[in-house]
Amino acid sequence: MNKVDHFELLKSELPRLQKLAGTPGPIAFLAQECMRFYSVAGSLRNTFALTNATAEERYITHILGRSLLEGFFWVVYIFDPAGDRAIRYEEKLNAFRREYGKFWGEKIVPGKVQMEPADPSWASLPRPMDVNRMLAQVKNENGDSFSYLYFVYRVASFDTHGNSLSTLLESAFGKECNFSALDFTYGFDLIANTYLGVLNKLRSSGEI
Repeated sequence: MNKVDHFELLKSELPRLQKLAGTPGPIAFLAQECMRFYSVAGSLRNTFALTNATAEERYITHILGRSLLEGFFWVVYIFDPAGDRAIRYEEKLNAFRREYGKFWGEKIVPGKVQMEPADPSWASLPRPMDVNRMLAQVKNENGDSFSYLYFVYRVASFDTHGNSLSTLLESAFGKECNFSALDFTYGFDLIANTYLGVLNKLRSSGEI
């Protein structure tokens, strides 16, 4: 039996996703994140080894994979059936507002660049919960926690900041040592499958 390629199944959803992406809100966030995932993950799938990647390859795959994981975690948190979608989407908006406000507050935008100014009140918005706490609150189709993905996220985060360089590891431990490499072949299929599941539930409920 041929293994289902959920990434290719997600490709067939792109025309619908493009239509859903037009109206601001949680469903548009889902649609745009799905399209971002398909674009970035598709480029990585076509260019790099996603399993048993070389050090040079993981410098790119782990960094971009981390970005996709962050979007994925927010999607499963917002669309978790047991959660309140509107409240959780507002949490995502507040996380965006805080980051935008911090960016704007650095006063680095050249005067000729047209950008929306941040609302000063955004600086006092509550911090979003960390990834570990977010994952602990959601369940997969089998009712299991997504918390096991936190290890994957932290490995990718470690690489993002250049901390997996062999010279650093060998200097710190005084010997050659390994640092986990992520299997994004499996990971991207899991993400695509989850997005398809969310879309199917929205379709069944008549929301899309």
